[in-house]
Amino acid sequence: MLKEMPHTSQRLNSLRQEISDLRALNAGFLEKKKRITAFEQSALELRAHRLLEIKEELNRMLNKPDAAAWW
Repeated sequence: MLKEMPHTSQRLNSLRQEISDLRALNAGFLEKKKRITAFEQSALELRAHRLLEIKEELNRMLNKPDAAAWW
């Protein structure tokens, strides 16, 4: 099915890479043993928000569109 939709496959690969990058950044952040700066806290919150956005996008991709919405 993904072979029929190359743009979907490319998007999934892009999201996988982004998730991997965000996980690596979060892992590095959690290994720190020092006090968290406001900047670091903000960056952590932005990464968490982006992960939620990715989850929502993946859910939309999995849900079939309403048949009535198509012409």
